[in-house]
Amino acid sequence: MNRAVAAGAVQRDVGQQPVLRVRLPLERKPDLVAQAWDYFKNVQTKDKKYVPFVRTEDKPAIWLNQQTMAKYRDQMKKFYYDPTKYNTYLEQLGIQYPTVRTQ
Repeated sequence: MNRAVAAGAVQRDVGQQPVLRVRLPLERKPDLVAQAWDYFKNVQTKDKKYVPFVRTEDKPAIWLNQQTMAKYRDQMKKFYYDPTKYNTYLEQLGIQYPTVRTQ
């Protein structure tokens, strides 16, 4: 293993440590999670309401792709999943999963 790969593995592990230091105590104490949600909902975001940018009456702009879809729709049909013939989409594409590589 070269040094760059080894250093990358060490950096990745060091980066995960702070996440684990927060996550593990939370997983071991479900009441702490409930308290955290309570604090988030009733203190931090008490006066804030989520306002989505997309309204419920907004429709997707499908007309922008009309020419492209007209051109390629027939070519795409062979990639549509057919559950009557195959158990999975990967099987339909001829992909063996999980892939085990030999050296």
